[in-house]
Amino acid sequence: MAAETNTTLTAAQIAAALAKTRAKNGRAFSRKFYLTYNIIVVGLFLLACAAYWVNIHLVQKPRSNEKRPLIGQGRAKPGRYSAITNLYRKARGVLLYQPPGRYLESYGTMLVIGLYLGLNAFYCFYDSTFNRRVLANRFGLMSVVNMPILFLLGSKTGLLVQWTGWSHEGYIILHRHAGRVVCLTALGHVVAFCSSRSLASYLEKTRFILGFVSLLAFLIILVTSISPIRNRMYETFLYAHVYFLVVGMVVLYFHYARCRPYIITSGVIFIWDRVVRFKDSHHVVGRTENVSGETVKLSLDVNSTFRDIHWKTGQYIYVTISELARTQAHPFTIASHPSASTLDLIIRARRGFSRSLYDSEKTEHKVTFHGPYGSPATFENCQKVILLAGGAGVSYTYPEAIELAKGDKFFDGETPEIDFLWVVPKRDFADWVDLDSAKYGVDFKLWVTAESGRPDIKQYVKDSVLETLKQNNYDPDTKVAVAVCGPAPLVLASRNACADLLWDNVNVMFYSESFGW
Repeated sequence: MAAETNTTLTAAQIAAALAKTRAKNGRAFSRKFYLTYNIIVVGLFLLACAAYWVNIHLVQKPRSNEKRPLIGQGRAKPGRYSAITNLYRKARGVLLYQPPGRYLESYGTMLVIGLYLGLNAFYCFYDSTFNRRVLANRFGLMSVVNMPILFLLGSKTGLLVQWTGWSHEGYIILHRHAGRVVCLTALGHVVAFCSSRSLASYLEKTRFILGFVSLLAFLIILVTSISPIRNRMYETFLYAHVYFLVVGMVVLYFHYARCRPYIITSGVIFIWDRVVRFKDSHHVVGRTENVSGETVKLSLDVNSTFRDIHWKTGQYIYVTISELARTQAHPFTIASHPSASTLDLIIRARRGFSRSLYDSEKTEHKVTFHGPYGSPATFENCQKVILLAGGAGVSYTYPEAIELAKGDKFFDGETPEIDFLWVVPKRDFADWVDLDSAKYGVDFKLWVTAESGRPDIKQYVKDSVLETLKQNNYDPDTKVAVAVCGPAPLVLASRNACADLLWDNVNVMFYSESFGW
């Protein structure tokens, strides 16, 4: 009789088999589960587009060119509407408020960031049983699934800005956090895999080596993106951002087949962005003039090219001067009125490109720029527009004030009252700007910090808004807009002043114009 085969398994073997089965089932579930993340993200994006469309075409757009009737047919009755409006404004005030702190954003922005990070954490850890192989798989999937989002948010052509109406500043903030999610989940992917097996066993296979190379490229981008490094070595950050991103994406394509649809999608977005930039590019002659405050005025001759150039107040362009920085494109707000013969830019000399332009002995340059981009605020139906600028931030508020005074932005010819304040360190800083109030019909107010100290912007905004309310007999429908462009403390003070006013049920609109990386 043949000896019976011993099929008894040890406890360790059973545990290993169960762990392997759980890991296999977990990975299979992850590959289906993460697809719902795409649906959620696309749904939120479409919701943001719909909200912007409703705001532009139904809320702000005038119904006709007629004046308002003497008997207010559109005025809502007090009661339920007033309570809802009050609650809505309070909610806006809370979301608009920004606590003091260098790395803190407004509560609304931090809420969006928190939801985004929380959603990614949920998809990384839900039903993972904290199995290292399952976690490694989840981290890798969430890294690549966020890459198209990262590329869309980093697009310089402003497609998402035009579709959602969000500011360039807001998209850059979301772009940074998306980049951190991509890099950190990629790091988690490698660490989790290496903790389940020896590192040497992974280095035996080419696709794993490619994964390590891709991770290294992403980590270099992450390190050079840290704020102090980015600010001190901007050119290093920019080159690392572009070249290591291309290397990381190409290597990642060959690392794992499931990455390829997302890598291809990201590549399409990247190429599309470059094609649009090429289509929107203009080659013109630019003339520089160094003015006070270590500032250079770059005037682009729009007649030096065969293509027509049109722009709106508040839009921005990306500028490249090959002889100073061949591969760099820097964003600047257009500082001239749409009907001007030159497209002017006001550039504060800091480091790198701006310093090279300021120190250049040449006053005429061959300039390539692409744009304009952006969906600036229109301030329709506002009784007053408060324009605040600090230093070179006047590049936005000055042409905006002139255009508002002309009534170019309003269908019914009603021009709002304009409260213009420009904060400068010294009086000669403003010598190069034409502040003739009689000529433009704008009361240009200049605040010189060397003579009067720093202004209380928060109180200034509140006093100006309350003055308008008083003039309109405290009508709750009185609408005031506050637009600011300048250093962070100026933006913070004006933002929080508007937040306080919204909490007090005052109809205030806030708009800030700034650029950064």
